[in-house]
Amino acid sequence: MWRVGLLLCCAVGCSGLESSPVATVIGFPIDNGEVDSLSVTGLTLVPAYSRTILDYYVRCADGDNTIDVSVTSAGRTLIHTYTLVPNDAVQVADYWIRCLPPDFPVIGVTTHPELGAPTPGYYLVNSGPYVAALDTNGTPVWYEPTTSGGDVDSLQPNVISYLPNAEYPFAIDDAPSFQIADLAAGTSTTLTSPDAPTNEHELQRLANGDYLMFADQVTPHVDLEELGYGADAYVADCKIEELDPAGNLVWSWLGSDHIDIVGENMLTTTTMSGLLTLVDAIHCNSIDIGPDNDLLVSARHTSAIYDIDRATGTIRWKLGGTPVTKDGEAYLAVVDDPFAGFNLQHDARFLANGDITLYDDHGLYGMRDGGLARGLELALDHDAGTARIVWQVFGREESEYMGSFRRYADGDSVIGWGYLVGDPVILTEVDGDANDVLDISFQADITFAALTYRAIKVPVTQLDHTLLRATAAR
Repeated sequence: MWRVGLLLCCAVGCSGLESSPVATVIGFPIDNGEVDSLSVTGLTLVPAYSRTILDYYVRCADGDNTIDVSVTSAGRTLIHTYTLVPNDAVQVADYWIRCLPPDFPVIGVTTHPELGAPTPGYYLVNSGPYVAALDTNGTPVWYEPTTSGGDVDSLQPNVISYLPNAEYPFAIDDAPSFQIADLAAGTSTTLTSPDAPTNEHELQRLANGDYLMFADQVTPHVDLEELGYGADAYVADCKIEELDPAGNLVWSWLGSDHIDIVGENMLTTTTMSGLLTLVDAIHCNSIDIGPDNDLLVSARHTSAIYDIDRATGTIRWKLGGTPVTKDGEAYLAVVDDPFAGFNLQHDARFLANGDITLYDDHGLYGMRDGGLARGLELALDHDAGTARIVWQVFGREESEYMGSFRRYADGDSVIGWGYLVGDPVILTEVDGDANDVLDISFQADITFAALTYRAIKVPVTQLDHTLLRATAAR
């Protein structure tokens, strides 16, 4: 038997990661990676072997797992037996078989070959105790354990950022922090708000190398009597912070200074911070950077999107929600929509053509009107003060919370469905005609719901395949 550890092997040799032992299927030549067949007994190989699929996994139990790997090459078949523990890997030429931990969500993949195939790339997701980069076969090529994952993204080539210890819905201590993993350098740096708990919803990188994120600041003594919370309420505020790479505060913006909490609110929830009740009346959940350095910010509990002038801090225009404004900004209403606009939305983004996209959760807490969660592209007419839907894709039900929607230059779009009650699908890729080409689902244990906060797709050129394999579960 061979005891297999995390490894990186190539045609001319192998180099172990840290002190892990190195092993591969040996004893016969495999010229230029020509594998005619590959199979596993003892555990189930996923997906089924195909010459064009390079990454596979078997679901392992805790402790030792014994598998027989059978390989046919150049007319010869050889079988080797391996004893694996979770996170181990076996390599056969260019093919990898990962021993996936037992608490990783059970992955389901539905393809629609009659409609097309997804474009190449990696899906960055989080679910339960893991953040992961999945290939278009649903295989976790890279993953990391977390206590509760937040936003996962790749803001630079071969760099993955994520928040491994999110506190939902509002952080109450200094524990949460973003990890920025440089896969090529083999290093990870931490980014934490210097003056308030770090919020899990967003991390963006500016052209100058600084970062934008939310911080969970408490604003005391706010009159929310009209909302039923008294004249001396404590608000879970929306604070945007710009930090330099060393974590120093460069710039900040506070939502309650620019948003009329009472007049613009469309939903309030409360959370506890120690013995203090916090009213979550704004709930910002995404930041995007505009063409003139403005910021596009989504606020879930006002069901509105705001464009912020960074130079002055004032809001330039507001889209959706109530027509009430505090900065006197222009108001844009969604028109010609049978569902009267979006609500409880996430993931508002600029497109190069001036349109914006967002994920419309469309429901929860009595706001349901029979509509469905959907990804939207909206064209803005600032002169008319309107926004019209120019492209949309619907889900099967309302989303309780979370979610994302991105349109990509190759014409495909990816929807992260957030939390759909009773529906384990976490993401769908559709083509330019909204044909469903791929669905990936997660089934989780009772500790974690089957969901992902976002599903972001990056091209294969963004993340080196070899580095993803080599740095998984480190």
